[in-house]
Amino acid sequence: MSAKLCNNISAVTFVSKYKAVCQPIADQLNLPVENLLGLAAQESQYGTGRIARELNNYFSMHAPAPLQSGSESAQGNPKVKVARFDSFQKCAQSFAQSFGSAVRGKRDPMEFAQALVRSGYNSGDAATGGRNGFAKYLADIIIAVRGRMAC
Repeated sequence: MSAKLCNNISAVTFVSKYKAVCQPIADQLNLPVENLLGLAAQESQYGTGRIARELNNYFSMHAPAPLQSGSESAQGNPKVKVARFDSFQKCAQSFAQSFGSAVRGKRDPMEFAQALVRSGYNSGDAATGGRNGFAKYLADIIIAVRGRMAC
């Protein structure tokens, strides 16, 4: 475990706060819990992003989404609707219902991230609304989250 990973107190706090919520969902999908935690950390900037803070949407789920309690237009793009959830848990369960079949059993961080790109979760291409290099970026965060779980 790297001291550098443990020095980011807000990231370590995020990981410890949501590990118990993610564990049963990870078990159901035959994934290491850090895969789900890493995705939530990446999508929500470790819980500090506006969509996470204001909408309890830690997985950047578009509306309509299972278990959502409402939706609103994305800032800067009124055509994109973002789901609102009552809790982190409902958002994580919604992710599992929407993308679980794509990632089930994908235990390796890169394999998990590539499965998300193939499923359409993120195109991996900024020109189509995704993030360039999404799979590698996410895999690196998952590995950091794994380290932070040991802090």
